[in-house]
Amino acid sequence: MKQQQKVTYLSQSRFTPSPERVLVSTVCRDVYHDSRDHSKPSSITSNGFQNGFGEYSTHLPEEHKFFTNQPSYGLSFLEANVIGPTYLHYPESSELERQMASSKYEVLCLSAYTWSLPWAIETAIKAKNTYGFKEVWLGGYAVMTDEPLISKHFDRLFWGYSESSMNQAIGKEPIEIQDIRHPDLSTYAYFLGKESTIGHVLFQRGCSNKCTYCADPVFNPGGEPCLSFSEIERVLDHYKYKNIRSIYFSNQETKMHTVYARSIIDAMKKREMRFGMLTSFPALLAKGHDGIKELHDNGMNFLLLGLESLDESNLTKTNRRARSKMMYDTLKLLRDLKIILTTTYMICFEDDTVEKIKDAKNKMIHDLGVTVNLFNITMPLPGTPMYWEYKSKQLIFDWNWSRWTGNHLVWKHPTISPEQAVELLAELRAEVNSPVHNPNVRSIWQARQNSHNNIYTHDYDNSILMYP
Repeated sequence: MKQQQKVTYLSQSRFTPSPERVLVSTVCRDVYHDSRDHSKPSSITSNGFQNGFGEYSTHLPEEHKFFTNQPSYGLSFLEANVIGPTYLHYPESSELERQMASSKYEVLCLSAYTWSLPWAIETAIKAKNTYGFKEVWLGGYAVMTDEPLISKHFDRLFWGYSESSMNQAIGKEPIEIQDIRHPDLSTYAYFLGKESTIGHVLFQRGCSNKCTYCADPVFNPGGEPCLSFSEIERVLDHYKYKNIRSIYFSNQETKMHTVYARSIIDAMKKREMRFGMLTSFPALLAKGHDGIKELHDNGMNFLLLGLESLDESNLTKTNRRARSKMMYDTLKLLRDLKIILTTTYMICFEDDTVEKIKDAKNKMIHDLGVTVNLFNITMPLPGTPMYWEYKSKQLIFDWNWSRWTGNHLVWKHPTISPEQAVELLAELRAEVNSPVHNPNVRSIWQARQNSHNNIYTHDYDNSILMYP
């Protein structure tokens, strides 16, 4: 069973470097720190991890902030499976510069997001012109961007998870999916005074959904086979050895009602582990409400669900399979089961208005039982159907890729100005995720305060912050 991986060759050299002559790096942790209009670096910690919640709590007072320290999924999988290259995980710029100047390497491979593409291009130019690198390769979501400078300064583009194609690029054999080794993805989390460590697991990668705004179905389409069950057992044992008892399945769409997933649930029960997952409403509801109750009875106590919008028009236009009634009914059940719920939500869809967004905010606070909501401004990510539609209609006005973070409105919305979008985003992040305004968050905050006084230990421990 082969991995579904793709390489785009921008130059025809087909150069094969020695493995030890390849330097691989994520974006630097201090990138854009001197830029006033760039807010994304809050998602990278000073000690070289991703903070998947950093930008979502910037408008909260210090005592209410939440954050994670999580390794890069893509680079961690590469390092565990492609042996020989040197890997830099969110290094400081000075460290990357030192490595490039060492004369030990002839190929530089950069992993970049859309917002860090300007950094990647600048680094590629420096690698070739200053340090004499023969080739520079690019991976990550930035490869989806139709930026002309990419073809000028890069030699290869790697799409999706690229262990097999990367191994072949350095002169080794392809890697079959059943031979993939799962890396340690232990993630430290902090929420409302509680520290915990979650073991992240991906047993199947790729997304089969067709949402028009999402990069994953284009960058890493679904259909890839699952990792070997023995490998999942090995990583669960590794987490157990580290005294980690809470597992988070971070597949793009985790399907826990399959025979394979049932075996994983049994394996976790044997190890006395609880779990949560990133999933969609249709995947969660594959066996109806009874299926959700069964998952809960088997240890599921937290979820990350893509809510995205409460407006039926937005859901239809973006090919969302979930509909508002389905989502409302499911959220009520999750609330009744006391399953901790984190959701993602996008504002400024085409049919959104200021009034609709504020109404949705009130519903999330008072009606839906959401604990944490991760808000972003709708962005036509390069390569997606939404991007090609908006570009053809000449709706995109901001071509500074460093601002494509989900914190700015980069296209011409029919009723909402860029300034209003930023204000709305701040309002939602400050209120929905705050114990001052959200009664669900407030109950956790109060319970945590009580537990510090040894009066009451809340069942939510180790189950709030779990994903990138």
